[in-house]
Amino acid sequence: MKKFILLLLVISLTSCSNNDSNNSDATLAGVWKLKSLTLDSPIVVNGVSTTNITDIAADSQINFTSATAGRINYMNDLGYFSQTVNQNLEYSTSSSMVSLPFTFVKNNNVITMMNDDNGSMTAILNNNTLTVEVQDGMVVGDLDTNTNEFHKITYVFTKQ
Repeated sequence: MKKFILLLLVISLTSCSNNDSNNSDATLAGVWKLKSLTLDSPIVVNGVSTTNITDIAADSQINFTSATAGRINYMNDLGYFSQTVNQNLEYSTSSSMVSLPFTFVKNNNVITMMNDDNGSMTAILNNNTLTVEVQDGMVVGDLDTNTNEFHKITYVFTKQ
């Protein structure tokens, strides 16, 4: 009887697997739309202090098209600049929407997305939310003094 119990224990231990790091997680499949885009510290936009810049990137999304690949559309090269023109402070923005195919690896709740240029982005999965942080993702420049501040930006996507 002891041999039978030992055999069952060995079989059950060797047949278990950890699916947490499996790329084919069905919870990722589909489209994830931008919920918010925020800065790590406030900037003054047209006289108002804010950290929320979601409106400039509203079309951003991630689409996981297979168990190992997808496409991300997001605002890249975000810039916000001020300068004095005829004694009035004026503001301008610069940005570009990029669309990149990627492959990905999922390990527990961390998704690493790699593109063809050997670049990578890390997203953290929490239920139906994906969070991506980009260090120095936005430049805020003062053209009068030729100074720049760099801000971390946080993209939060939700599954549709």
